Amino acid sequence: MSKSTAGGDALYSDYADWKKWGGEFEPSERESRYFSVELADVEIAGRRVLEIGFGNGSFLEWARRQGALVVGTELDAAMVERARSKGFEAHTESLHALVASGQRFDLVVAFDVFEHWDTPALITNLQQIALLLNPAGQVLARFPNGQSPFGRVFQYGDLTHRGVLSASSVRQLARMTGYTVERVGNAQRVPVHSDFFSRVKHHWRRAQCARIERRLARLYGFGRLALDPNLTALLRKNDALPAGPAAPSDDPGMFPR
Repeated sequence: MSKSTAGGDALYSDYADWKKWGGEFEPSERESRYFSVELADVEIAGRRVLEIGFGNGSFLEWARRQGALVVGTELDAAMVERARSKGFEAHTESLHALVASGQRFDLVVAFDVFEHWDTPALITNLQQIALLLNPAGQVLARFPNGQSPFGRVFQYGDLTHRGVLSASSVRQLARMTGYTVERVGNAQRVPVHSDFFSRVKHHWRRAQCARIERRLARLYGFGRLALDPNLTALLRKNDALPAGPAAPSDDPGMFPR
């Protein structure tokens, strides 16, 4: 949160209550299935993983169960204390402070966080994240799909959202901040239930959505057109970072979702 933004602190004063975070730190069965699918191509076990804006703690607990060495950051001090009571290393410090403290990670995840940063803050924070990453470290981020009319539901349903991202702008952002895009597209979705008929219905719906995307892409001359409400991007840190370290920002870089 940029402390120079008028009313910024007030927007987050009761954010956890508005989001109905109870501090369970217990992924639901559906959340566990989602994380397993979304991170199917990302190594977790034995890696140091930082989650920015861990919110209710579902991913932290899921990743710990996969054998990851997890650390979390969150703007809400009460949620940080709750995380610590559950045995997690959790911080309210800024990304710049984590860099200065010598923290290093193999993977940084940010679910529903990037949209809380305007463009200058996003550039600065991604540069700070690069400094936190070990060589060839990765960033996994999910955010509302700014290139889809369906993404507006999430993008404009929260007054704390400041930036709009698309697959194209993420590729541009990666080039500016020292990353290679390994993938960017529709966020993974899983059926509400895991029984056979729910899975069949889910795959049928996904196939219909993909068909619509292909037709619209051909109509407007796009190579690919992701239209789900959320996008997910997996970035890998380049060996050579852009010239010069990122300047410290007054943005703490830890937004709740």
